[in-house]
Parts: sequence; structure tokens; C-alpha cells
Amino acid sequence: MKKCIVLDLDNTLWGGVVGEDGPRGIALGLTPPGAYFVAFQQALLDLNHRGIILAIASANNESDALEVIDANPNMILKRNHFAAMRINWSDKTENIRSIAQELNIGLDSMVFLDDNPENRAAMRQFVPEVETPELPVDPREYAQFLHTLPYFEANVITDEDKMRGNMYVTERLRREAEKQFTDRDAFLKSLGFRVEILKDASAQVARLSQLTEKTNQFNTNKKPLTVEEIDAFIRDPHYAVLCARVTDKFGDYGITAFALVQKLAPVWHIESLLLSCRVIGRGVEEAFLAAIAESARAEGAETLDIIFTPTEKNMPAKIFIEKNFTGNTVAVDAAVMPSWVTLV
Repeated sequence: MKKCIVLDLDNTLWGGVVGEDGPRGIALGLTPPGAYFVAFQQALLDLNHRGIILAIASANNESDALEVIDANPNMILKRNHFAAMRINWSDKTENIRSIAQELNIGLDSMVFLDDNPENRAAMRQFVPEVETPELPVDPREYAQFLHTLPYFEANVITDEDKMRGNMYVTERLRREAEKQFTDRDAFLKSLGFRVEILKDASAQVARLSQLTEKTNQFNTNKKPLTVEEIDAFIRDPHYAVLCARVTDKFGDYGITAFALVQKLAPVWHIESLLLSCRVIGRGVEEAFLAAIAESARAEGAETLDIIFTPTEKNMPAKIFIEKNFTGNTVAVDAAVMPSWVTLV
């Protein structure tokens, strides 16, 4: 499954070339040929609502392109729908690499749609990891073509999947806001983090199963769990299943943390602790550990210990354990809540 569609603009999202035809001269409206591009944009918006990230890689003067995006009343996709934009005269293969780096996603999770066969050929040659299908010559076929692509199917779509496109947009806003600060702690405090701890939340098992499958960097013990397995742990009185929903002033990160804990007094054994990469390094991991410690303390436990299984990708989890545990063990009173996080 692919995560991101990178789109050209001229003759892809609208008809004509904005630099030659002008922002008011492009084809985008309720009658053909502009209606074909409106239908294509609507199909893209439907995918965005299912969690597919949208981005732009266009050879254009940025001001001309943004005038269409911001002001054309028939433009379905607005600036807030795009997680990243490269509207410039740089090579598109370099732009797509830059977009992947900005969004922290793999090139192999991206699809490139461009009406220009030369651009498609260059992408296939120089960035073969990116999927570059043959866009139809006739724009009236664009929307149907998009529906036939096999890259965006999902058996279970979670709330976090639906939110994904917007999450990347709000992350761009956070990066812009961070430029106003020289002190990172001050920036984090300005975000107003709120972490809601959920215990044995049966309604979240699909998302928790998804996290165990997809999370690699901050995952102390990579072990994918099915919905049925998580349900069984929730029903088992000897286990605690905890998760966390994270929000800040820019929006909702969704369910981003999961812990599976075996409750054996006086020690609670953390069999699995994982965190989505979108919130790593912002104090959420410390807040989640403090919440686990508080739950353990409330049930008479004195100590937490944790299983750590190293992989090629989970160095962030290793660093966190080395910082917060001693010999994979920590007293429940030693877990400290970051000052800029509010636990709810």
C-alpha cells in the first residue's frame, strides 16, 4: 500500500499551463474540459479523506500556481490539503526526494502522477523506488484511472488513517512555528501537549494492532499482535493494555502510543512499548511511561521492568530505555512527567 501521491499541476490538476494561460485562463470548471479536472481533484480528495497524503511537484512560478490553488472557486484541492509543495524550477526527481525527506516517508511509499511523459521517464530512471504509472492522455479518463490503481486499498481503515493527510499538513505548520523559537523546550511548551491515557480500550484494538505491525523505530519488542490477541489481553486480569491519544494546539495526532504490561506485584513487566514516529522526541514517551508508572503505583507495584529486543531500526527505543531505565528497570516513583505535557 502507498501513502502519498505527488502531483504535477499544469494539465494534471487543471487544464492548460498557468504560466502561459494565466490563473484565469486555465481549464477548471463545471463544463468540459475543465470538468474532467474537477472530477479528478474530487477523486483525489476522496483518497485524502481516507488518509492518503497529497503533495505537489510542479515546474511553475509559485505565485501563479498558488493564485489558482487559493482563489479559483472551482479548485477542489486547496493549500491545506497538501502536506508538502515543491513549486519551482528544480528537477522533479530532486523535489520528490526532498518531499520524502520532509514527510519522513520512504520513496517506495510514493506515487508520482504527471501528464508529461518525459517527467515520468526521468522519475522511473532516476528514482525507480517511486511508483510512476502512465497517466492517460485524455483527462476525461483521469478520475477513473485513479480508481483503478491498486496502491490505496486497505482492509481496515482506522480513524488515524483518515486523519493522516491532515496530520502531515499540521506537521508543516508546527515546523513553521518552531522557526520562531531558539529554545526547543519553549517551543514544546507552546504546543500545549495533552496526553489522554486509555486503559483496556476495546474500541481501539484495530488501531493498536496496526501500531504493532507498522511501528519500527520506537518499538521495544517488535511483535505484531492481531485484534483477537489484543482483545484477549484486555480480558485477562493479569495484563494491562494502555494506549495514549495525543493532541496539541495544531490538532489531533490520534492514538500514537501502546503498552502491553503484565501485572505481577511488586513488579509490572512491560512486554511491549511503542510510539508512533510522529510524536517521538516531544516528551510523549516520558509522559506515557509516567502514566504507566502511576497505574502500577495505584495497584501496589513498586517497579517497572521492560523487555528490549534490538532490531536494525529501533535505536530510538534503545536510547529511551538507556536514558530512563537502569538495567531495564525503573522505580515507579522515578518516572517523571515532562513539564510541558498535560495528562488527561
